[in-house]
Amino acid sequence: MEEIITSIHIHSVYSDGLKTPPQIAKEAAKYRVDVIMMTDHNVFPTGFNGYYNADGRRVLLMTGEEIHDKNRQPQKNHMLALGIKQDLSPAAHDPQKLIDAIRSDGGLSFIAHAYDPELPIIDEADLSWVDWQVRNFTGLEIWNNLSELKIRVTNNLQVVLFALFPQLMALEPPAQIRAIWDRMLNEGQHTYAIGGVDAHTFHFDFGPIKLEVFPYAYHFCSIHTHILL
Repeated sequence: MEEIITSIHIHSVYSDGLKTPPQIAKEAAKYRVDVIMMTDHNVFPTGFNGYYNADGRRVLLMTGEEIHDKNRQPQKNHMLALGIKQDLSPAAHDPQKLIDAIRSDGGLSFIAHAYDPELPIIDEADLSWVDWQVRNFTGLEIWNNLSELKIRVTNNLQVVLFALFPQLMALEPPAQIRAIWDRMLNEGQHTYAIGGVDAHTFHFDFGPIKLEVFPYAYHFCSIHTHILL
């Protein structure tokens, strides 16, 4: 049996990341990651799937998509579509139709950051999942870097601390999301759990100090999903 280390839920220049998919893949290879799954917002870049080599190692890049209804305000119901073959964002207006479309395309559907509260300090809205009547989705993103950040931060000093030392950020899957998973399992739903880094790497200025906040290198050393083949 082979153990595959996978980094899921990564954004590139095609949505709100800083690097191209090949650049991200080569970065991941340096950190002993076997597979990365790109999930840009409502866009499905093609032509990047495959193996990339760096520092004597190789990593497999697979393209998925993070889909949500951009016309819905406030934003809710973000879905990770993995293993799909095409852009499925036109179905975003109806979460159940989206889940069905992902299944029909041979993909897997995971509810992203199921509990994701607002964080006014950095102007972040509540992005939690709300349409819980849906069925037949594959699973739940039980651990998400940015959701945990939004849950743990209570003041501006903590924002600066986590930006400077992101290794302090990933502590454990939030209790609120674990409770959702427990409820699903107790109700007899076959719900698989994954961890997602939710890599939103960006530039930020703290006065004269210019930083690349939450760099890809950090994400590839944080939350992994281990797959046994």
